[in-house]
Amino acid sequence: MPISASTDDESGKETSRTAGTARCCWATFHLKCIRSWAAKSVKDIEDAWRARGEERKGEWRCPGCQSKRTNVPTSYWCFCGSTPDPKPPRLSTPHSCAGPCNRPRTCGHPCPLSCHPGPCPPCQITIQQPCFCGKQVLSFRCANFAPGRAGLSASPSCGKVCGKQLGCGNHTCEAVCHDGPCAPCQVTEKARCYCGKDERELACGKGVERSSVVVEDGQEKVWTGRFECGNQCDRLFDCGIHHCEKPCHVPSPSPAPCPWSPSHVTTCPCGKHTLESSSAPYFPTNTRLVRTACTDRIPTCESTCMKPLEGCTHACAAKCHLGPCPPCSIVIVRPCRCGQTTRDVRCHEDQRRTRGEAEEILCDRPCTALRACGRHQCNRPCCPLASLATVTKGKGKKKVMALDTEGLADEAGWHQCDLVCGKLLSCGNHQCEERDHKGLCPPCLRSSFEEMICYCGRTIIEPPIPCGTRIHCKYPCNRPPLPCGHPKSQHACHDDPLPCPPCPFLTAKECACGKKVVGNVRCSQEKVSCGTTCGKLLACGFHHCDRLCHGDACGSCHAVCGKPRKLCLPAHHPCTLSCHAPSSCSEAEPCRATITITCSCGRIRQPVSCGRCSSNPAGREGSQQLKCTNECQIAKRNARLAEALGINPEGRSTQVTYSDDVAAFAKANIKFCLLVEKTFADFLSSDKRSQILPHMPESRRKFVHDLAAVYRMDTQMVDQEPHRSVQLFRRIDSRVPTSLLSSNVAQSSTAPSSLGRLADLRAPVAQLPRSGAGPSRPLASAATPPPQAPVGGRGWTSVVARPQSAQPSSAPSPTAWLMGGDRTPNATPAQPIRSRLVPSPAPAHTPVIPAIPTSVADVPDNWEDEL
Repeated sequence: MPISASTDDESGKETSRTAGTARCCWATFHLKCIRSWAAKSVKDIEDAWRARGEERKGEWRCPGCQSKRTNVPTSYWCFCGSTPDPKPPRLSTPHSCAGPCNRPRTCGHPCPLSCHPGPCPPCQITIQQPCFCGKQVLSFRCANFAPGRAGLSASPSCGKVCGKQLGCGNHTCEAVCHDGPCAPCQVTEKARCYCGKDERELACGKGVERSSVVVEDGQEKVWTGRFECGNQCDRLFDCGIHHCEKPCHVPSPSPAPCPWSPSHVTTCPCGKHTLESSSAPYFPTNTRLVRTACTDRIPTCESTCMKPLEGCTHACAAKCHLGPCPPCSIVIVRPCRCGQTTRDVRCHEDQRRTRGEAEEILCDRPCTALRACGRHQCNRPCCPLASLATVTKGKGKKKVMALDTEGLADEAGWHQCDLVCGKLLSCGNHQCEERDHKGLCPPCLRSSFEEMICYCGRTIIEPPIPCGTRIHCKYPCNRPPLPCGHPKSQHACHDDPLPCPPCPFLTAKECACGKKVVGNVRCSQEKVSCGTTCGKLLACGFHHCDRLCHGDACGSCHAVCGKPRKLCLPAHHPCTLSCHAPSSCSEAEPCRATITITCSCGRIRQPVSCGRCSSNPAGREGSQQLKCTNECQIAKRNARLAEALGINPEGRSTQVTYSDDVAAFAKANIKFCLLVEKTFADFLSSDKRSQILPHMPESRRKFVHDLAAVYRMDTQMVDQEPHRSVQLFRRIDSRVPTSLLSSNVAQSSTAPSSLGRLADLRAPVAQLPRSGAGPSRPLASAATPPPQAPVGGRGWTSVVARPQSAQPSSAPSPTAWLMGGDRTPNATPAQPIRSRLVPSPAPAHTPVIPAIPTSVADVPDNWEDEL
C-alpha cells in the first residue's frame, strides 16, 4: 500500500501509482477496514483543528508503517494502479493486471517488470548529465542519479570552483560546484543611515542606497545612506526653534519650513473659522487671533470640532482643540453573543472589541438547546447558537435545528458534543470512542491476526478476523457429557464462552426451604420453590418469615411489633413501631388507637386517639372531657317523664315523612321506586363510599335526589346530557328508614272501606317470603299487593333481564313484571312464576295476590327508558 507518493485522479478514486523509490510499507489490509480507519482518523483530526479555530485538512496514519497521508482509500486497484478491480489470469500474480508495470518513476523510464507487488527495482539505464556549474558533461547510471536526493553514490558535480556571480553583484562564488543557488555574499562593510546619525556593519549588497545632501554652517555634507536607523530626525526647521519629529529619512538640502508658522496655520484647529479679526465673535473674549510667530499659541474657537473620527462614522463631539481627537464616547447598544440581552457600550470600546483587543459582551444565561448528539444540553453561558433552538420539545426543552451535515451552520463547533459516546459496539467487546452522536455507532475497526479455531478443531477462520466474529461450526459438539448423568442433547459445536444447552430431562428436586420434594422439574433448574410460606422463626424470636419458599437467609424482621402497650392496659392497643424484639416497646410516642369518650350523661360520644405515652400516662381519656349540652338536659327530662308515665322509649320506632311530590312520583312509577330502594339498601349494606347510578331523565334524577335525602345520603350530578346521572355519597348517619316509601304508597293506594278500621280485622294477613333467608313482611290486604324489591339480589340488573320467549297468560303472576311478561314460557296456570322464584310455597290461608299490570315489552338497559 503506497504511503507518500499517491495522488487522486479526476474521478476521485485513489490510485496507487508511485515511483519505485516512493516510501511504502506494502502491507495488505481489507479495503473496508482501512477505509473506515482512514475516514475516522481524518474526521477526528479535522474536528480537533476546527475546535481550535483553524481549518486544516485531516490525515491518517498507516497501521503498518505509521506513516501519515491525507487521501482516504476508496477503490480497489491493481499493484501498478492501471486497472480497477483486476481479475488476473490463473497463472498470474494475484491482485495484478498481468500487464507491464505502469508505475511512473522519477527518472521517467518505465519499469521492465510486469505488474507486481512491492517497489520497482532500481533503474539501470546510463544517462549523461551536465554538472551543476555547467562546465562539464558527466555520465551516470539512472538509479545512482537523482538531483535533489541525499545519500546517492553519484553526484553531478565536476569538483571545480563554481565561479558564478553572487547576488551582491560585486563578488563571485568560491565554493566547489554545487547544487542549488549560491550562498549569500559573506563580505561585510560599514554603512550609514539616511539621517547620518548611525553606522552599522551590513552584508555586501544589503540595503537601498540613497544620497543625502545637507548644508550646515555654509558647508555642504554629502553621504550615501543604506538603511533607516529608526531614530527621530530632530532636524531644525527654518524657524530655528522647532525640530522635525519624523523617523529617519533622507533630509532636504536646506532646512524645511516650520509647520506652525503663521503662513501655514491660517484657521483654528477645527478649520471652521479663519484667524482674523472678523472671526472674533466665534472665539472666547480677549483671544488674540493674529499670530506673528510660530511660537504664538494657535487659538481655538467655541464651536464643536465635528471632525470625522477614525474607525467609526461619528464626528468629534469635543470643542475645537489642538492635537488628535479623543476616542469616540458616544453610547451605542450592542447585543451579547447569544443575542438574548443588550448592553450600552461606548463606541471606542466597541471598536476595540471588533479588532479583537477587548472581550466579547457575554451574559449569564445558559443555552438550553440540545447539542448535535440530541441527548445533552449545551449549558454554555451566552452561546451564539442559542437562537437556533426555536422548536420546543417535551417539558420546556429546546431542540436544535437541523444543522447541515457539513457543519455549515456550526462551523465553530459550538454545539458539537464533547462527551464520548461510550456505547457498546456491535462486536460486544469495545465501546464507541467517537463523540456522542446520533444514529448507530460505526463498526468496530479492531481485527485479530491470529487464527480462530473451533473447539473441535475442524473449523478454522483465517486472519485478519474482525472483532466480534463468532465461529459457526457445522460439526456436532464433542464436549464431555453433563455432570447430572443424563444424555446430552445433540447440538452443533460452539465457542468456549457459550455453554452447552441445559439438560432437558425432568426429575424430582428438593425445594429451597427443604420441606417438600417437587417433581417434574427440569434437571437444569437450580432454584425450586414449593410455593408455600417459609414460616421460619425470625431472629427477633417473635415473628415468622412470610416469604414464599426461598433458599437464601430470611433476613431481618420488618414486621410491625403488635405487642400490647403497657400504658393502655386493660385495653389491648398494639405497638405500631417496627419489630424491636427482644427490647421492650418504647412508649414515648402517643398511642394512635381510637377510643370513644362520652359526656357525663353518656349521650354524646366522640372517637379520639388514645394518646397515652410516657409523658402523658392518662392520655386524652383522662384530660379531655365532653360537656353536656341542652339536648342532654332535654333527654334527661324526657327519660324522667317516660319513667313516670310507664312508657318505654326504646320500643318506639322512628317514622319518616315523605313529601307529596315524592309520594306521587313513586305511586306513578312503583317499579322504579322499588328499584331505587333496592339499590339504596345494597349500597348502604356494602363497604363502598360512593356509587354512580345509570343515566336517567331529569324527573327521575330529582326523585332519586329527594329520596336520598330521606336516607341521609349526599348526591351529586355527574356527566353531561344525555348521559347525566346521580352519584351517591355515604355519610356517617346514613341509614335505611323504618317505613319505606313503597309501603306507604301501597297503603295509601288501598280503596277506603265503609267499615273503617274494622275492615282491618276481617282482612287476612298474607306472608310472602323474600329471596333471601330473612323473615317475610306482612301484606296490607289481599286486594293490594305489597311492594317488593327485585328478586335475586343483583340490583337493577335483575330487572332488565329479558326471558327467552314471552307468551301471554290468562292468570297474571305477582312477580311476572320481573321477567318482562306475565308468565314464563314453560309455566302452567297451576304453577305461576312466583313458585319458581320463591324457595317455599305460600301458606294455604294466603290469598292470591294480583300483580301490578305491566307490558310485555323488553325492559331497557338504563333508567332513562320506561320500566
